Amino acid sequence: MSTLQQPLLRLPTGPADREQSYRDAGHEPAIKLVSSTMLKRYVDGRLIQSKDMVAVEAPLHIHLSGHPEIVIARTPGDDIHLITGHLFSLGLIKSVDDLLGIQFTGNDKDQAVVSLKQYRRQDCILPIDAHLRIHPEELFLLRNQFEERQKLYHSTGSTHAAALFHRNGHMVAYGEDVSRHCAFDKAVGKAIARGALADADIAMLTSRLAQELTVKAAMANIPILCGFSAASSAGISFAQRNDITLIGRIRRDSFTVYVDSHRIYS
Repeated sequence: MSTLQQPLLRLPTGPADREQSYRDAGHEPAIKLVSSTMLKRYVDGRLIQSKDMVAVEAPLHIHLSGHPEIVIARTPGDDIHLITGHLFSLGLIKSVDDLLGIQFTGNDKDQAVVSLKQYRRQDCILPIDAHLRIHPEELFLLRNQFEERQKLYHSTGSTHAAALFHRNGHMVAYGEDVSRHCAFDKAVGKAIARGALADADIAMLTSRLAQELTVKAAMANIPILCGFSAASSAGISFAQRNDITLIGRIRRDSFTVYVDSHRIYS
């Protein structure tokens, strides 16, 4: 299908203007986050017909000149931020200034044609801030704030979430998706769109702390990565090599520190 290329960016005059122009120019399609489904619940020894809401999962096809097609299973919505965060995590862009345009096509607007200023993979990971230190009580407050934002999870029970926080407790960006990777990419992409990724000191996830997610934190230069679930051996090893504080199994009054890096007051 032939379409006109829509400009994604215009010259921003500040962070707020940057996000507004970025969002408006992208022409992201209307979204459907949840869908109703018939099911049966086993209650009191018998199956009962019922109806419930589930999170939508659908493929997004990303077409990038000189690169194989990228197919991501995601919850529609925030697709521009998802694409931005994903390309950033791959080292293909550093900021929105590297994006010339994103054009959505197809009947379901699930085909995204992306134009970059220059196709050049960047694998460099910047040094992580070694001076950041936080108190355990601060993590519990962030966890509570994070949990309150998970509206889609509370209505469906089938999504992951990711949030980026400044060290002062301000939530820089938030993403929610059926995929833990997409949730993180959405949060990172949103922070990039706001010109606020440098303000992200702590990332909190609902998922386990696997290597792919610690890599995303390192690419975003985030020194503290937290998760509701446990860490994997590869995630721990990568965090150790890259000086990332890795904290899992966060509950309301306890957590597990897999990699310390001297950032947690005791």
